Amino acid sequence: MQHPAVAIGVALASAGCYAVAAVLQQREASRDEADADAGGLTLFSRLLRRPRWWLAVSATVVGALLHLVALRFGPLTLVQPLGVSALVLALPLGAALAGRTVTRGEWAAAVAVALGLLGILSMAPHHVRPPLVSDASLGIAVGGCAVVVALLVLLGSRLPRPAGPVLRAAAAAVLFGMASAMARLLVAGSSTVVLAAATCAVAAVAGMVLIQTAYRDGGLGAPLATCTLVDPLSAAVLGIVLLGETVRVTPMDAMLGVIGLGLTVAGLTVLSRTAHQARRPTPEPAV
Repeated sequence: MQHPAVAIGVALASAGCYAVAAVLQQREASRDEADADAGGLTLFSRLLRRPRWWLAVSATVVGALLHLVALRFGPLTLVQPLGVSALVLALPLGAALAGRTVTRGEWAAAVAVALGLLGILSMAPHHVRPPLVSDASLGIAVGGCAVVVALLVLLGSRLPRPAGPVLRAAAAAVLFGMASAMARLLVAGSSTVVLAAATCAVAAVAGMVLIQTAYRDGGLGAPLATCTLVDPLSAAVLGIVLLGETVRVTPMDAMLGVIGLGLTVAGLTVLSRTAHQARRPTPEPAV
């Protein structure tokens, strides 16, 4: 049962939840000076004791559930690119919490992202067959993603800011893309349920840990922009290669897709340079 309009609407609602979660996560991950030198797991354990971080987690969970519903009604290559709108939705919220106003340039960049997204979606299929994936193909895909993530994390640990946080955000995005592909398999496909569910859970948790350190060290702008762009790209690759989804290849659709990708990248580049956090919040005692 596929309803593209329902999938798009639910996916946009999911992106709104993810935008709220991203802003709250970034603020909590960079709240205290002591967090600056904490490793990924140490930082994660501290965040577990903060109520507002759990509010961000709640928004993430709601967003994930809505994402599952969207994947039930539409293919991965249609639903996942809509996650780009999370950065646009996070723009006014992040600015408000940071005590500043959104500039005209930022709004222009947000419009470019929105228009570019429409162009990209012109290539996305609206109806596809239920995915059928063998255990061997699934294992190869999981192994390939694990290698890519490991290389990004290793390189990111050796590079200073802003390159290091950006690479960690890219690694998190690859994991989120894999989690979405597994979710599509679970709700609309055919594969080993245990393997798909375990991969989805591990990828989602590992991505959550990585993105916290990226927000802490790189602020909201660049890591969120990177994650927002790489997530749908990695998911699209998995959707095409692993799930057998196809994109439209007519000359008009291809032209609109290329133009849309250019507008999206340009808009995300501008937004990634935005100082979404103007002042470090006053430290509060952990609860």
